[in-house]
Amino acid sequence: MFTKNNSLKDIMTDSRIAPYADRVVVGLDLSEAPFYETTIRELAAQHMFHGYTLLNGFNRLLEAAEEGTFLYPLYTEEEIQADPKKAEACFMLFPAMDPEADTRPFLVCVPGGGNVQIWNMSEGFPIANHFNQLGYHVVILNYRYGGEKLYPAPLEDMARLLRMIEERKDELHLNAGQYFTAGFSAGGYLVNSWGTTNHGYKAYGLPKPVMNISVYGFVSWKGVKDDWDVDFFGITTHGLTIKEAAKTDWNVEEHLDGFPPTFILHGDDDHSCDCVNSYILADALKEAGIPYVLEIGKGMDHGFGEALFSSLRGWPERAVNFLNEISK
Repeated sequence: MFTKNNSLKDIMTDSRIAPYADRVVVGLDLSEAPFYETTIRELAAQHMFHGYTLLNGFNRLLEAAEEGTFLYPLYTEEEIQADPKKAEACFMLFPAMDPEADTRPFLVCVPGGGNVQIWNMSEGFPIANHFNQLGYHVVILNYRYGGEKLYPAPLEDMARLLRMIEERKDELHLNAGQYFTAGFSAGGYLVNSWGTTNHGYKAYGLPKPVMNISVYGFVSWKGVKDDWDVDFFGITTHGLTIKEAAKTDWNVEEHLDGFPPTFILHGDDDHSCDCVNSYILADALKEAGIPYVLEIGKGMDHGFGEALFSSLRGWPERAVNFLNEISK
């Protein structure tokens, strides 16, 4: 097992982890990062990525690597030859030890990265580890990313994931059709869009999530403040500026008929995705009569992930409590 005295370089070059190094932060070569040789202890002291949550995640990745196959491509070689971008899409399976997990809904975890990267390191592996400990199987979706006008490709990847799980449910020991979603930042936009009836699960003829978790997730193109320079996200997502996207049917809050109960988290000092997004979603869910919980972390910025050592610590437990309440 890795310890807080290991550096990211130690972990990434470990022979058991190295084959999956490109999945730690998809789209970013960590060996060129200034913190590559920094230890987990030092990262924690510097409040970078909530350092100890990384340690939990890397040790869970190590367990998965030692147990055998856990990474599955979403598309066939023939499909990838026809569309090379599909090579980016895959899922990673992290099963819980609890034998009852086979009968519970499984979690589809969708990390963020502004549609140009995928941060499994902080929003994938640690989340899988935490929900595994709570007795839930976890699937981490790595969707297509990069370029311009990415959508609807990530939603197609979500649909492909759920269909593949249905086809291989006995092999994967997943309760096909019974799932909940958790998305972070750009991954939050993906799961929030998946909950809509115009672009999400219903459009693909797939079951509705039993619950959605939106963690500093993007929601509304109309909600972006004029002084926020995030046109790049509009371009990468829909090939449109923020003002152009606001005129489309991609504003989540306008398409909530059939939206799943939602557990919402955001920091009120988020410099990457304004917390107004979560307020807009909560207000719209309230008006629609859809159960929700809204938790706002005072003074918290973007990217807190598991939220260890913060006012939102323990949110996975509270999300599971919410799931149990709405399931009664």
